[in-house]
Amino acid sequence: MNDLVHLIDKYVIRSITDTSGKIISASEAFCKISKYSKEELLGKNHSILRHPDMDSAVFADLWSTIKSGKTWQGKIKNRTKDGSFYWVEANVEPNYENGEITSFTAIRTDITDKVLLEELNTTLNEKIVSEVEKSKQQLKLIQKEQIKSAKLSSIGSLAAGITHEINTPLTYIKGNFEMMRYEIESLPQSDIKKGLLEDSELITEGINRITNIVESMREVSSVSNEIKEEVNLYHTLVTALVVSSNRSKHITKIYINDKLFDINTSKDEHSFMAQVQEQRIEQVWIIIISNALDELVKIPEYEKRRLNIDIYCKTDKIIVEISDNAGGIDENIIDNIFDPFVSMKKSGGIGIGLNIAKKIIEENNGKIIAQNKNNGALFKIEFNIK
Repeated sequence: MNDLVHLIDKYVIRSITDTSGKIISASEAFCKISKYSKEELLGKNHSILRHPDMDSAVFADLWSTIKSGKTWQGKIKNRTKDGSFYWVEANVEPNYENGEITSFTAIRTDITDKVLLEELNTTLNEKIVSEVEKSKQQLKLIQKEQIKSAKLSSIGSLAAGITHEINTPLTYIKGNFEMMRYEIESLPQSDIKKGLLEDSELITEGINRITNIVESMREVSSVSNEIKEEVNLYHTLVTALVVSSNRSKHITKIYINDKLFDINTSKDEHSFMAQVQEQRIEQVWIIIISNALDELVKIPEYEKRRLNIDIYCKTDKIIVEISDNAGGIDENIIDNIFDPFVSMKKSGGIGIGLNIAKKIIEENNGKIIAQNKNNGALFKIEFNIK
């Protein structure tokens, strides 16, 4: 019998408390798991083991149950003497003398490993779900890029066909039409001559538009052979502004680093050196500036139009910001503004200019973003400092 009592004391996590919760008996197994000696436990309130992770509502339910004469069962996380923790499955029931509850006996089973394993499984499952979701998103991005790549590849084939099929007859039409204009201009002044000249302007505009579309289609699918070299990006910006000046001077004032641009602006006033393809970077500026002019011209009053270009260094980057006050980019297309065939223009253009610009910038190890700011469009371009 003594052997059985000894075994129970050694292996069963058992304690008895009085009706106020003070420990009046503790088994050897209880002392071992809690890391307190029997002397340290006896006379202490059982709350000495309460872990802060446990909701007080659990203990309120426990005391309400056992004081009503019922047995309480549940899982409890306890704190040991050294601050670590353990989990138990507890059964607590009242003890009676003469029909009155005099104490409570708690028998517990150590379930720490089981709880930790369940938590680990939950964490792993959450991690798996998270990784699967990430993989799905990555797959969507890959598929999107593959579709875009296929689209651009198709554009390349289309451009080659257009160039071959249209350039020859287009050259023939342009040459003959120029001769026709000379003949019209040699006619004596009359209403007929005036009408023919007006019509010829419209035809010339149409021919030029077709030419520009063909060249754009060729550009979007081409790979440049121009060699990267050390280039002053400020120089390229001024060059692009000079090229655009015949048109821009009628549309808006342009400020570069807060200084009003004019045709005599020095190209070497500032130095921002980067390893890029000079002519292709100039092409990027011309595309963005041209798009801005297309939007600014919609503002009725010249004095209310403004185009700002700022170039500066930040850490290891050269940053160029081109902004206007023409109302900004349509929110419906801003996320796809660099995709081919996306355009804000109501007429003219086929929506590949910015796609070309992005392609050139990325080929030169830069990046471009578009956003709306201060009632206008802002294009921010970054290059590595040479």
